Amino acid sequence: MSTRSLVFTAERLLQVLSTFPEVNSYIVGLSGGADSTALVHALCKVRERLRVPFSAVHVNHGIHAESNLWQRQCEQFCRGQGVELTCLQIELKHASGKGLEAEARQLRYEAMSSLLGPADCLLTAHHADDQAETLLLNLMRGSGVDGLTAMPESRPLGDGYLQRPLLRFKNSVLKDYLHRHEIEWIEDPSNQYLNHDRNFVRHELIPLMEKRWPEVNQRLLLTQDAMTDARHLLERLADEYLEPNLYHPFVLHITPKCITEPQLFRLVVRRWMRQSGVPVIPAYKLGTFVDQVKRADSDHKISVSWDRCLLRWYKDRLWLQTDSEIMPCPAVRWPGGQTELDLGEDVGLMSIKAMEPTQRQLSPVIDMFTGSRFRVDSRVNIRDAVISQGSHHKSLKKLFQANEIPPWLRNSIPICLLDDEIVALGDWCFDEQFANWLSDHGIGLYWRPRHPILMYMHKQKQKVNH
Repeated sequence: MSTRSLVFTAERLLQVLSTFPEVNSYIVGLSGGADSTALVHALCKVRERLRVPFSAVHVNHGIHAESNLWQRQCEQFCRGQGVELTCLQIELKHASGKGLEAEARQLRYEAMSSLLGPADCLLTAHHADDQAETLLLNLMRGSGVDGLTAMPESRPLGDGYLQRPLLRFKNSVLKDYLHRHEIEWIEDPSNQYLNHDRNFVRHELIPLMEKRWPEVNQRLLLTQDAMTDARHLLERLADEYLEPNLYHPFVLHITPKCITEPQLFRLVVRRWMRQSGVPVIPAYKLGTFVDQVKRADSDHKISVSWDRCLLRWYKDRLWLQTDSEIMPCPAVRWPGGQTELDLGEDVGLMSIKAMEPTQRQLSPVIDMFTGSRFRVDSRVNIRDAVISQGSHHKSLKKLFQANEIPPWLRNSIPICLLDDEIVALGDWCFDEQFANWLSDHGIGLYWRPRHPILMYMHKQKQKVNH
């Protein structure tokens, strides 16, 4: 894609927008700088032909001393253009560990995406120079094909889309547009600070490269186009693997072929992470994890963590966890006269129900579940962890292993006890005498977990036992 003589006009902007997916409305991210100002002004020139309404949003980070002045200038500009403007305040918490600029960018996108309804579109003013800078920065970070594709022109964001219609235009032609229309813009002094990597690339590295290779930005964009084609092919390969092996959005089966081909393993995991919407796992962490899995057996416990995400290996499966640890099952006595027991927002509910409601009544047997006789507990609180099955006694550890329940989930499985004797593991493994008693009285004991991983595991056990 060449941008050598591509002059920016409102007509050309309209042509670019026509190539993107149709949307219900546009919301333009307006910083007040030259690029976003040119984008808003050009949209105003063709607003009658957009077919959908558009507005603008300004995010005030409060980082710079003149942040409030910049917000007032954006408000004044939009009033003059007849554009509705929403101003959002965000507070930086300095808690991400990624630096001030990275945290500001993340919070800015979160704030703006919250305004998007179904099929609404956030327009940003990233241009060809930004694209070239991003490619070089990713190259310096050791990025693979994904990073070298730089920024896509259009992608999903929240309930709608993020579109970048200016990636074909250089920053200089956007400023030429503003000069032609005598439009002023804000110059952020921090854009000159060379301690920021992007500013160093923009003001030092690219000008030096242009002395040797004129139109270096266009040369870099050719690389970006080639990497985009390669990425699409690799995504197709990864999707062909994921389709039969992604048992659950958070559970991925890893075949022996995948284990013996680290390149495929890493490709599949990265694609899975992207589809799951979790932060990208650092390449060095993923590489170490893949090597550990290759050397270990299927029972070996291996994990890797990053950005509040956790990936675990157990029984030829990868288990993805994106929040805090799943809560263990609490120790609770069955409440008197009740047919349902709440075990928390992760573990869920235990209940007793008549298997034939029209013919059976629970009242004659509900006393079995009340008072001090029947209780639910976690494995961590039980010493004599065995369950009677016919003439044999099986340990909970062996039952968990036989049912392929990962070790880190075992404390969340409800263990039912009657007179301090284990009579049920969840609702799929019963003491034989207790199971006969339930059957004789026409009632069933049921567990309904709430956490997605526990729900998946419970569903698999139900398939096995039915």
